[in-house]
Amino acid sequence: MILAVGLPPLVINRAPWWGYALAVGISIPLAWRRRAPFAVGVVVGLAGIAYAQVPHLPQAMPYGVLVATYTIADRGRRWQRWVILVAAPLGVLGSTESVPDALFSYQFPILLSLSAYGLGVAARTRRRHAEVLQDRARHLVRARQAEAAQAAAAERERIARDMHDILAHAVSMMVVQAEAGPVVVRSDPGRAEAVFDAIADAGRDATVQLRHLLRETDDRGGPGSQPGIADLAELVTVVGRTGVAVTVTVDGVARPVPAGVDVAAYRIVQEALTNVVRHAGAATASVRLTWTATELEIAVADDGGGRSAAATPGRGLVGIGERAAACGGAASAGAGPDGRGFTVSARLPVPTGMRSTAEVER
Repeated sequence: MILAVGLPPLVINRAPWWGYALAVGISIPLAWRRRAPFAVGVVVGLAGIAYAQVPHLPQAMPYGVLVATYTIADRGRRWQRWVILVAAPLGVLGSTESVPDALFSYQFPILLSLSAYGLGVAARTRRRHAEVLQDRARHLVRARQAEAAQAAAAERERIARDMHDILAHAVSMMVVQAEAGPVVVRSDPGRAEAVFDAIADAGRDATVQLRHLLRETDDRGGPGSQPGIADLAELVTVVGRTGVAVTVTVDGVARPVPAGVDVAAYRIVQEALTNVVRHAGAATASVRLTWTATELEIAVADDGGGRSAAATPGRGLVGIGERAAACGGAASAGAGPDGRGFTVSARLPVPTGMRSTAEVER
């Protein structure tokens, strides 16, 4: 385009061939200005000075030099920008016959060169600002993706814990009852019916809890109904059918708790009692709930054979610790008093702002 603008004056004034050559030198190299802005600027600038010095050539607006100045200010290195800032006005002065002539007759070209430089600096600043905003946007997107992935992983882990607790408890109850079934059928046929009922109840309860759990993961369904502290009595009744006598003791005044703490308390007791049935060989077990001003303390103990201190915690005990930690609490497990039996303990925080049940009723 610059070449097209510069050729008509040369044709009208019947300029010699070198005028056309200088016009080409001022315009054609601009095609490479983004790859090598400073080198192109030097070539165009020298060609522009030579064009201005040749007599009898039509003097047109130095568009090529202005574009080169703009490009260096926009894309050149720092030292190159300083060089062009000084060289552009000097180039205008160098294209005149005398300094007084330049000062009184070429103020406009000097202002044009400085304006081109200023526009280039503004474009550079605007582009850098846009790059900063893009970097921030990419960082924000990556952060949100990482948060989403972390949330998805936490949700998968929660579902895995729930499924483990539901299935492990149900299967343990069913296995214990099934193993006792043949003996009871021969020795006490009337009791055998209760054993089979217990197996059916364990299966139905597991089915209901799994259905609620799956409903929670389905966006089309409503919120699931997870068991809580209020369901511990039914849990103890089911466990008691396996032959383990379970007692429940509550110290302090029970009060409403967050939904996460409610479910965690139930699952911790459920997993602890499941381990009693599966591994302890115990005759009795106790569940103690202690309500303090800021916490709910849970302790599940049995009189079974205990557990070796060097034994590796199973998936159930690990899940108990994870559930407590997810609520901001802590859990521990180990041998009972005097090394007899086994005790699972957990401490779950209860917000002090939540009122007690008695206060709510009043």
